[in-house]
Amino acid sequence: MLLFRPIMHNHIIITAAVYEELSALIDRVEKPVVSKVGGRKIVSGHIEGKSVKLLVTGPGLVNTVQALTAAIEDSRPSLIIQTGCAGAFKESGLKIGDIGIATEEIDVNLGIEPENGDGPLTELPFSLLDSHGSDIKNRYSLDHELANLAFKAIKKGCADKNIGLIKGSFITVSTITATDARAEKLYKQYKPCMENMEGSGAACLSLHYDIPFLEIRSVSNIVGKRDLTAWNLPLAFERGAIAVFDFVFFTTKLTKNTKKL
Repeated sequence: MLLFRPIMHNHIIITAAVYEELSALIDRVEKPVVSKVGGRKIVSGHIEGKSVKLLVTGPGLVNTVQALTAAIEDSRPSLIIQTGCAGAFKESGLKIGDIGIATEEIDVNLGIEPENGDGPLTELPFSLLDSHGSDIKNRYSLDHELANLAFKAIKKGCADKNIGLIKGSFITVSTITATDARAEKLYKQYKPCMENMEGSGAACLSLHYDIPFLEIRSVSNIVGKRDLTAWNLPLAFERGAIAVFDFVFFTTKLTKNTKKL
């Protein structure tokens, strides 16, 4: 069955920009082994019996692509999960500590500058990647079946915790949005639920290597005017890790039950 394909063999790479985003998961790793791959810290072991490698990439696209490429070339995984915190667009209805699951990653930095200098970017005249006959320019469509499975797993895990959960488009930025005007422009053009700085890089690599990819993030702030007093990074770090654990636990249990049939 396709739903179980990503979790039946090899290990899972779980990646995040900073250590704090993975620390609650690292605490759950059985017999952890710490090493370096491509100059990056990686923790190997098992979570609920599933082989995992937890990779701290560093923030941003360049760090993510370098670290994840090194990890994939060193030992090919059956699934890549990206987690961590993100900003939520107010229109999504998400609140601090809620969870978003990506159905698409959009790199908002790629395109052609409009002649009037004020409108949205227009599409690139060339492709960055050819994936199964689809020309990828700045939009990376993710595995909706895998996202649906993650939604089911996380919804079950946080049913009694009053945690909001949605699936939707994520955007990847290199400049953190810090004004309401910019947030409104981005939402008008892309209708995203979340903003982050790494997702499109990991999504591109997953297509290049043909490895299933899942992105699960928790809200640390609302996109718009920058007010650090309104952020809650510790809560987002904890909730994002719990959501990933819920997915690993749920899918591992499904696999075990399927093998008994």
